[in-house]
Amino acid sequence: MKRREFITATVAGTTGLSLFPCLLQGCRDSHDPLHDFGLITNVVQHMIREDHRGTMALLAEMDYKYLEFGGTWGEDPAALKEYMLGIGLIPLAGGTSMAPLQGDGLREAVDECLAMGKKYLVCYWPWMNSAENLTWDDVKFAVDESNRIGEICRDNGLRLALHNHHQEFGKLDDRVIYDYILAETDPELVTMEIDLYWAHKGGADITTYFEKYPGRFELVHVKDSYDSPDLSSFACVGSGILDFQHLFSYRDVAGFKHLIVEHDDPENELACARTSIQHLKTLEF
Repeated sequence: MKRREFITATVAGTTGLSLFPCLLQGCRDSHDPLHDFGLITNVVQHMIREDHRGTMALLAEMDYKYLEFGGTWGEDPAALKEYMLGIGLIPLAGGTSMAPLQGDGLREAVDECLAMGKKYLVCYWPWMNSAENLTWDDVKFAVDESNRIGEICRDNGLRLALHNHHQEFGKLDDRVIYDYILAETDPELVTMEIDLYWAHKGGADITTYFEKYPGRFELVHVKDSYDSPDLSSFACVGSGILDFQHLFSYRDVAGFKHLIVEHDDPENELACARTSIQHLKTLEF
């Protein structure tokens, strides 16, 4: 059976279709943003390219409530937004790296978010280069641009979120780059999408940042790691070594608003999405 046929058949055989009558405003009002989990679509990247509506229906049936994604898979944004809200799946965030946010690219990214009713524009890579040998000029440019872009986002009803990788936890002149970014970006204009996996790979005790910079971490990429020094040791949530129960205990001081499941490229996309949310639902926080 082809993947598209499998998705269609699976959707037809689940209770997910019963979600369609959900009234749009009613769906929103019934949500608990912290305990209703989201997912970024790279977890199901192959499936969603082949059948985005069918894949979304499966995610809604698993009880995901928010989706982080880019593009519309060739569909009219208004039609896709209506479909998503109809099955109880809220478009939350999406974005790109710093380079495409220069010039007219920023207006295009803002308009794309607005067309889908997203709340956050995410800068996934704040660097204009490979970040292999970052300089203070690189860091200061990223901070200045983040504040500038954040102001434009605010003026358009959006919120800019900066996503981290492990490079941000390196040092320049004995100062951790992430400390500088948090200290020099305006909290009114810029929030963080903290990626727990990459913070771990960067050697950070991320809870110290939660305490030092309270309220700065509205979005959380809930991403697990195997016990390996390999930078690509991605694990489905609950099958690795990260202690999410402990990390989530900092939710109030850190300012968590949305917990978003991530895995860069799982072997079994559907199973990874399902077991990840099942694990999160077992946690008490």
